[in-house]
Amino acid sequence: MKEKKSYDLEISIEDDMTKKKMLRVVERAAIATGLYISHIGGYSRKKYPNSVHWHFKRHKKEPGLIDATFWKEGTKFWLIVRNNEPQWVHDTAPLLRKALKNELAEL
Repeated sequence: MKEKKSYDLEISIEDDMTKKKMLRVVERAAIATGLYISHIGGYSRKKYPNSVHWHFKRHKKEPGLIDATFWKEGTKFWLIVRNNEPQWVHDTAPLLRKALKNELAEL
């Protein structure tokens, strides 16, 4: 059996979540967690069309990042953590998830 290269941390979102709202939620959660957004784009256009994808980092030159993807059509939002990322990524991803949940609860 092939070993997975990453794991996902899913976050529940409401059916009426918009891209505009999610952009604000993600920005506030990143700040609350001490991260910055180094990239905003799309993710797997065939599998998740019209998705929004973020990369979070602690410091510009530090290795490692946390990925997040919002897919409105699938009412899905999740963080992606690759197994080979530095330890800070594995330690910080649950904190980012908690901050995202807190921001979503404020809506």
